[in-house]
Amino acid sequence: MPEKPVFEMTRKQLYDEIWEISVAGMAKKYNIPYSQLMKQVKEAAIPIPPCGYWTKLNFGKPVTKLDLTDPADAVVSIFKEAPSVRIKKIKDKPKPKKAAKAGSKPPENKQDHTSPDKPEPKETIAPPIIIAAPAPENSSVPVTPTINEPETYTQYGQTYNVYNRETLYKEVWEAPVTEVAKRYKVSDVAIHKVCKALEIPTPPAGYWAKLRAGKPVTVIPLPKSDKAMQKSGIRTGVTYQPEAKKETLEFLGEEDRSIILTVASQILLPNDEERMHSKIIAHRKAVVDWKKQQKNTDNRGWNRRNSEPAPFLADTVSDEALPRACHIIDALIKATEPLDCSLTNSLDFVVNGEIVQIYFSESKDEVKHIPTKEENMQLLKYEEERKRYSWATKPQIRKYDHVFNGKLSLTVNGQRNFRDCKSYILEERLGDIMIELYEAAEAIKMARIAREEAERKAREAREEAERRRQEEERRKEERRKRYNAEVDRTLALTNLAKDYDTACNIRRYIAVVEASGPPSSETTEWIEWAKAKADWYDPMVAKEDDFFGKRKHEKDAKSKKLKHDGY
Repeated sequence: MPEKPVFEMTRKQLYDEIWEISVAGMAKKYNIPYSQLMKQVKEAAIPIPPCGYWTKLNFGKPVTKLDLTDPADAVVSIFKEAPSVRIKKIKDKPKPKKAAKAGSKPPENKQDHTSPDKPEPKETIAPPIIIAAPAPENSSVPVTPTINEPETYTQYGQTYNVYNRETLYKEVWEAPVTEVAKRYKVSDVAIHKVCKALEIPTPPAGYWAKLRAGKPVTVIPLPKSDKAMQKSGIRTGVTYQPEAKKETLEFLGEEDRSIILTVASQILLPNDEERMHSKIIAHRKAVVDWKKQQKNTDNRGWNRRNSEPAPFLADTVSDEALPRACHIIDALIKATEPLDCSLTNSLDFVVNGEIVQIYFSESKDEVKHIPTKEENMQLLKYEEERKRYSWATKPQIRKYDHVFNGKLSLTVNGQRNFRDCKSYILEERLGDIMIELYEAAEAIKMARIAREEAERKAREAREEAERRRQEEERRKEERRKRYNAEVDRTLALTNLAKDYDTACNIRRYIAVVEASGPPSSETTEWIEWAKAKADWYDPMVAKEDDFFGKRKHEKDAKSKKLKHDGY
């Protein structure tokens, strides 16, 4: 029995849908493998959007739409798995009959399918249900007329909204909840809570996108409810503010940005016969050598701890997926190398002077483990031992194996991730990956600048702290010197005063001796000697002695103490 097609449509209809939602979108919509659908589309000679078309379209860049060749009205049958494409040509219209010659017999009236009595049956397609919804600016979708302002009342200085069940139901199905929230001057979360309290159904996810695309949608009717028909709530003044969308490559100049976006929109995967980049070839050889070394290590039973670390792509992807990952890297470097980008020996990209790392990984499927010959022998040995010994230990054999399934995932700088999915494969996102390389390079640059700025501030803080410490040490040292100098001056003053006091005591004693009576020759001689010693003690006179020399009045008493001269 022949396979039934998934759908049939004319080449013009298929062309329009492909340029509206892409081949990947159609594959997801009709649940057809992407590769099978792409093969059938190419065999039907339907032009498809080039690489980077959707990226440029998303960012408002001018795009070129390829024209469809004739015949546009040919019917294409698309199958789940189709070795070839079935195309049905529409029956040619009947040619107008020639006028009968004079005197000839009129032709017999033969009944055919084109007679007015029995018109030819035509295939009719039910038009989709399209409900009017507010559309953004520059959109062809009609906008519903503005509804009257919501009812409010004021109490205790606060403004409250009055939500009517039927009115709010009409509003949430005529405009998105975010737009309704703006009218009520509350958040969209508050509108959702009110709808839940009043048992009002709201449009499901994707409703407004389908509506704007002209696809059929379903409106959920308002159910009956025993609850109150109205509800009031405070007007918070909070409205939904959509987050401003960051412009792609906004950090670049307009000329550089235009060049990079143009290259990204035209990037293609090189042919399999084309020679790869020299560093990719060298790295593939290093991967092969490492795997051989690991295999020899396992065969000899050596420990892997001392072996060389795995190079990039050696242990994260299978041997079957390795050429595919290398082709992706080759396409990226050949597109970016004319823009002063380069590739390191470890296959890291150097973009705008910054090293951007990429990481490939391959998903794994969990399959039931099939015991090997050695494991079966271990199980047989265990069964024999269990019959004879109660302490026999069952060998530990895993239940499942994890095998690579060919689905690749690419991560740029550990942040942005691209992976094979139902909607697209990595080869279709080369332009986006290239743009992400530049975004990651800028992020690395800004992080480096921020790090250097933080290090500079930390260094300046350390230098300032060291300067303050040295200044404090200098100030302390200066104060210590001044303090010690003051101590020395004070002690010297004390010593001078003591010497002066000694000299005064000697003079008073001399005065008493002189007042005691007429002095003898010996007394007179002693008085002269004593006066000389008083002058030697007196710091104001500071007379030099023949034996003791000049007295050091500033020194302490211990250092100035008179001592006998020994041998």
